[in-house]
Amino acid sequence: MNIDSPGVKRSELTYSFTRKKMQEAAKPYLFLLPCLLFVGLFTYYPFVKTFFLSFSLVDMNGNPVEFVWLENFLTVFGDQRMLATFAHTLKYTVITIPGTLIISLALALLAEKKRKGSRIYQIMFALPMAVSMSSAAMIFQFILSPSIGILNAYTGLHINWFGDAKYAMVGIAIVSIWMGLGFSFLFLLAAIRNVPEELIEAAEMEGSSYTQSLLHIKLPLISPTLFFLIITDLIHSLMVFGPILILTKGGPMGATETMIYRMYIEAFENGKYGYGSAVAIMIFVIVMLFTLVTFLYEKKGVHYS
Repeated sequence: MNIDSPGVKRSELTYSFTRKKMQEAAKPYLFLLPCLLFVGLFTYYPFVKTFFLSFSLVDMNGNPVEFVWLENFLTVFGDQRMLATFAHTLKYTVITIPGTLIISLALALLAEKKRKGSRIYQIMFALPMAVSMSSAAMIFQFILSPSIGILNAYTGLHINWFGDAKYAMVGIAIVSIWMGLGFSFLFLLAAIRNVPEELIEAAEMEGSSYTQSLLHIKLPLISPTLFFLIITDLIHSLMVFGPILILTKGGPMGATETMIYRMYIEAFENGKYGYGSAVAIMIFVIVMLFTLVTFLYEKKGVHYS
């Protein structure tokens, strides 16, 4: 066979074209490979290991000793203290999500119009994003102090915000709301400024008031952003841990113990890794169910323009 024949050249060209096409198709996956490795190593592998440990009896070194099936989960369901942490977490969630969104929306509406010096108060509204949790905790320990705190001084209240079981979770929620304002404010400000000015002007010409324009034009158009913030705040609230660990350590009398904090205590302080893993799986299921229920709202309450 003549290697210089047109058929051989055509075959070589086809092979070269196919190889080049495969290389081009594989290039995006090669760029994604490092990210996928890190996600698999630090997200999916720990989840799979936690799922396996939740069905096991685990020694103090974190090694599975015996497969115990649903025993850890039955212990979780029978633990009244664990059930109480769910109620505490739900109370925290009910306070923080509306509080953060309402205040952030009010700040975004105040900063909606670009004025002279507007960048200054925009930075001030977004400032909580730049403050660490430990620093914010120290600040609010002074602000909410029952003796020298400015909140009690200006309002005439006499509340021990972190030392009274009745108000401790409210105090934690106040800190978390302040910490979350900057993130929500930036998203809502961007969404409000993207509302077409023509729609607002047309509504004003028809005699619409500011409140009517807000309720019937602005809020529907920024509903995708509001929905995103509700979802992210819901997940963060159900998995709250940092403020509890820094400010109250679950006290007083367990009034601020949340699901994640209880899991941490059982697994890493009491050495019950199997039980702690079962709690972690239960938290995952609860967060997933709450998220799925929230997505039902998307079909009715979210308007994509």
